Amino acid sequence: MIVRCLLNNNSRVVAQRAGFCTTRPSSSILQKVKKYLDAEDRDNFDVEKIRKAHKRDEMSEKEWTLIYRDIGASRTFYMTAAFLPCFIIGATIFTIDVNTNTPSNRFDFVQKLVADAEELGVLVALPSLALTIVIAFLIRVQQLRLIRIYQNKKDVEQFVAIRSKGVVTQHKEMFRRDDSTGFYFAEEQTDGARVLLHFLFGNIRIGKQKFMVMDDMFRANNYKTFMLNETSVPPRL
Repeated sequence: MIVRCLLNNNSRVVAQRAGFCTTRPSSSILQKVKKYLDAEDRDNFDVEKIRKAHKRDEMSEKEWTLIYRDIGASRTFYMTAAFLPCFIIGATIFTIDVNTNTPSNRFDFVQKLVADAEELGVLVALPSLALTIVIAFLIRVQQLRLIRIYQNKKDVEQFVAIRSKGVVTQHKEMFRRDDSTGFYFAEEQTDGARVLLHFLFGNIRIGKQKFMVMDDMFRANNYKTFMLNETSVPPRL
């Protein structure tokens, strides 16, 4: 027993001198990321973030007030805008490689995917279908979610929404208060069904188009109710 303890102690000393770490990796990086994301959500209308939004969207701070800022929609937009082109490029390379090269001359990842597909047989349709549904859902969400909304300080009934266009670019959608209305058909559903319906069909209408907004992403509730013609008193800009 004494010998075993001495050996254990010696091994720990050697490991320390050699610079080895026998403990689990620190999660400080993940904590920093979580802290950053939490701070983004808490300080949605921080002065510096507002300034950057105006600069990015080329909207004058003297003429426009940022009344809606959906950081989740912004993150989703950039992730989808990065993922879809990469997926399309990968799928194109895969298709060309399979149709033009012999199995031994194909890219390694193509050979692996083909081997996995052959092993799955008819069951390969399941992950393919799931991937198709995910991509279609991402595109639909990209089309529906408004990223930011500005309200004109001089003409309080004029608004500009920043939204996705062509999945990978952003577009300014100018509209007036008379053009917008709430779309509350899903409010009587259960929480899960309501969220799903909002993501599929939106919860507001601007002109003839449907979009989705998150209530807690407005600067305050009166900005939303005024924009959607639910109140007639303009908010303080």
